[in-house]
Amino acid sequence: MLERAKSNLEFTGKKLEHAKKFFEEGESAEAIHYIWIIFENCINIIKDIKNNKPVYEHKSKIDIFSIYHSLGFLKQDYSDIFAVLTKLRIRADFGEYSQAPRIPDRKEVGKFLEKAASLFNETEDILRSAGK
Repeated sequence: MLERAKSNLEFTGKKLEHAKKFFEEGESAEAIHYIWIIFENCINIIKDIKNNKPVYEHKSKIDIFSIYHSLGFLKQDYSDIFAVLTKLRIRADFGEYSQAPRIPDRKEVGKFLEKAASLFNETEDILRSAGK
C-alpha cells in the first residue's frame, strides 16, 4: 500500500514542478490544470493511506477534503478550494467552449499554487508518518 502511495506522491511532485513552471511563464490555464491534478492526486494518496482502498471507491473528493480536515488528518479544509479548482480546470482544459468561470488573475492563481504546495507537503507528512 505505501509503495503505491510513495510512487503516486513522487508523480504528484513532478506535477507540482509543472504547475510552478507554467505559473512562472504566465500560463495560468496550464498552471490551474496542474494545480487541480495535485489536489486530486493528494486526496487520493491520503485516502489510500488511511483506508487502504482503491481510489475509485470513495465519496465526492470535495466531501473527503472536508471530512479529513474534521477528523484531523489534514490541517486545513481544502474542500472549498478544490470545488473552485474543479470548475476552473474545466475552463483550463476546454477554454472558451466551456461554461466554467474564467481563469482568475495571476495573483489568485498564485494563491491556488501556494495551497497546492501546502497540500502536497501535508500529504508528504502523512505518508512519512504512516511509514513509521
